[in-house]
Amino acid sequence: MIGAVLGRLGRHGAAVIAAGVFLGLLLPPLASLLRPLLLPAILLPFVVALLKVEVGRTAALLRRPGFSALLLLWLLLASPGLVWLVTAGIAMPSELRAALVTNAASAPLMASGALALILGLDVGLALLATVAATALLPLTLPPLALHLAGLGLEIDAWRLAARLAALIGGCFLVATLVRRRVGELRLLNWGRQLDGLAVLGLLIFAVAVMDGVAEFLRFRPTYALVTLVAVFALNAGLQAAGALVFWGHGRRTALTVGLLSGNNNIGIVLAALVVEAPVEFLAYVAMAQFPIYLLPVLQKPLYDRLLAEEGGG
Repeated sequence: MIGAVLGRLGRHGAAVIAAGVFLGLLLPPLASLLRPLLLPAILLPFVVALLKVEVGRTAALLRRPGFSALLLLWLLLASPGLVWLVTAGIAMPSELRAALVTNAASAPLMASGALALILGLDVGLALLATVAATALLPLTLPPLALHLAGLGLEIDAWRLAARLAALIGGCFLVATLVRRRVGELRLLNWGRQLDGLAVLGLLIFAVAVMDGVAEFLRFRPTYALVTLVAVFALNAGLQAAGALVFWGHGRRTALTVGLLSGNNNIGIVLAALVVEAPVEFLAYVAMAQFPIYLLPVLQKPLYDRLLAEEGGG
């Protein structure tokens, strides 16, 4: 029964994750109830991504070191640099600009593979890029967030890097133990159920991160509205920029890179901060979930048409 439920979650992921952000806002007691599950919900999709990475596909990507290096350079360094430059000429609160740059500097969403599957994109590339970028995140994000972006936190870069490394290393350890226990063949057969687990993690996180957001909306509606507009612009803008930069590699690859560029896992930064995160950053992380969860529903018809045209061509 559990497997069947997870399979349905994997098949209907777009609708399920779109509903998640509204559940947390409409049912504040449910958001409060699920708040203790925030950390495992953030990490579960990454463990799933590690379990789904295929050795053969990893070797194929390693045979393209130029492409791989360019992709990681774009995701971890060029994207936040671009956002930092663009936002320099826009009047906005300094804490919002810092959050936008930090968002862009984060690795792709840990459930990028599930989103790529929903949109018909390159799941293998999404998984591998997410794993590689997340592994490098403790080295790249702390200096960018704290020095380039100027994110106001009561924590230094070394402590933030250590916390990120512990969270990410723990995911690698869990995935290794599960892989040895279960075996490669069974993991392949559980593909749809694993996608369902990733979607479940997204759903729980979407609900839990909304804890306290309804109250924030009431007391600071203008700031919340500006933040909401900004996160949609950031997500869509980075998706478009990433797709354009990699358009010469084919539509499916370019759109996959766009998906990875715009949908970033700023939640893991929240998880690493523990109690140091200011209220504006908490609200930003919550608002950033709206484009992540809603845009795939709007993108799917367009992506289906673009990919069909490429296949027909």
